Amino acid sequence: MTTEPTGEPPRTSARRGVIHDIGYRPFTGRRQSTSAVALSLYLTSLRHCFGIGRSGKSKVMPWLMTFVLLIPALVLAGLLLQLNKMSLSDQADLFAPLANYFGFPYWTQLLITIFAAAQAPVLFARDLRYRTVVLYFARPLSRTTYVLMRLAALATALFAVVVIPLTIWYGAALSADVDRGEHTKNYLAAVVGVAVLALMLATFSGMVSAITTRSGLAVTAVIVALMLTSGIVKAVQGAAYDGDHRTMSFIGALLNPFSVASELISGLFDQPTPDSTVLHPGPGWTIGFAVAAVVWTLGATAILLERTRKAASL
Repeated sequence: MTTEPTGEPPRTSARRGVIHDIGYRPFTGRRQSTSAVALSLYLTSLRHCFGIGRSGKSKVMPWLMTFVLLIPALVLAGLLLQLNKMSLSDQADLFAPLANYFGFPYWTQLLITIFAAAQAPVLFARDLRYRTVVLYFARPLSRTTYVLMRLAALATALFAVVVIPLTIWYGAALSADVDRGEHTKNYLAAVVGVAVLALMLATFSGMVSAITTRSGLAVTAVIVALMLTSGIVKAVQGAAYDGDHRTMSFIGALLNPFSVASELISGLFDQPTPDSTVLHPGPGWTIGFAVAAVVWTLGATAILLERTRKAASL
């Protein structure tokens, strides 16, 4: 028995195909420009410096150092206000160097060093160790831009954690009966000094983190390097002060970013030095310390760029 053709096409399944969502992001607009990508990297890096967007324990160290740095500034500000209340503002210098604003980062250099050492590996060591840095270069972002944005974020974070206490101290001084012109001049000079210091610390700690690529080792290396050179500088300056050897004192100061920034600001803006053993440089040595600050910054940046280039090409 045969079946007669009906003249209808054969039936096919109504389900012709299935689109699976395998995790790709949908189209949300045109790709952003290189400047927009760089700005996004900078802001993300700055947030990571303070643990924002990271785990809870990642927030402990940066915020702890930030709050601890506020304590000396609050004490100095309270002392100024108390002297003003007791009508002793004209004798403020007998109690403490209350107008020596750049002395603050010099006296608290251990806390600032810990902050820089703890946050630099977050921005540099992990990307290079796990080779996630190559993912950044898949975007329209050059290696130089990547390094500069990371460094800018770290320098901004360092600048902020030092300048905020200085500003509180300065605000208390303005409300007291002191020489406001002197305090304003010293405060602005200190702000410039902190900016120079932040650049040197950011580039140096970033360079060490990129070379070691292990967070724990990088933190230790940065702290040991900066504190060891600081101790050497103080020993050399102390010996030079006792023996009246000015040249030896200035040469020793070149070994550490804190002493370089201190001598530079002291000579450039005619500021008091943060310690009696730190001598005031003349015009020639002021230029020398300016060159040293540039070498500290550009030298470390060049090494960091080369290290990033090699890691990305592996």
